[in-house]
Amino acid sequence: MKASAAYLLTFALGAVQAQTSVQCVDGHREMIGPDYMVEYKCGIQECAELCKNAGRSVCTYHPPTRRCVVGHEGGREVPRPGSIYMQKVEEDVYDPFTEEQDPFGSGCEEDKAACLLRESNLQAELARVNAEAEDSKDLFASSCPIQHTKYTTVAGTEYRMWCARYHDTSSPRETYNNVDTMAACIKLCTAKSWCTYVLHGIYLTNCQLYDRRVAHTTTPGLYGHVWNCAVKK
Repeated sequence: MKASAAYLLTFALGAVQAQTSVQCVDGHREMIGPDYMVEYKCGIQECAELCKNAGRSVCTYHPPTRRCVVGHEGGREVPRPGSIYMQKVEEDVYDPFTEEQDPFGSGCEEDKAACLLRESNLQAELARVNAEAEDSKDLFASSCPIQHTKYTTVAGTEYRMWCARYHDTSSPRETYNNVDTMAACIKLCTAKSWCTYVLHGIYLTNCQLYDRRVAHTTTPGLYGHVWNCAVKK
């Protein structure tokens, strides 16, 4: 804590009577002992200022003679009748930045680390939500019978959808089992540069990829509630 200095004025026991007949020569100094120097002042305020400027913690002002006694630092000063004893006191000054509340303390590093962790978690959550949103869009874009005969975009690639109508089912280049949705099946085709169309089971979770050349403008010749078809544009 910071401290500021003030002077506490203590009136000694005994009456203090002003003697107007005593003359005061302002600024006159006089040695009254080995450890004391006296400077005449015409008021207690000036005596306090002298004590402060001399760097002393105790001084005595004698009103009848208007004398200011500056004590030797470390010496013993006691109140005397008819004198005003002044002693330096320390005052606490409010410091808004205590060690416990230091805004630049080590706690900032802990707060920063926690903040960065929250940011990382939120970014991961945002990425997950965005991925789910894209999956939802792809599911709708490849759903039957809504998208029948329509051009749609799944995973960034355009296809033409055929629901319950499909091209030749023979000789698939790749076959995948347990592919739950047409969107997932189409994404497998998108990942293959050679893939031209896919068949996905209406009741079975089978996905078949073909490299046979088929025009997206050609209506499939086969139909039935077995396969849905998507042709890459």
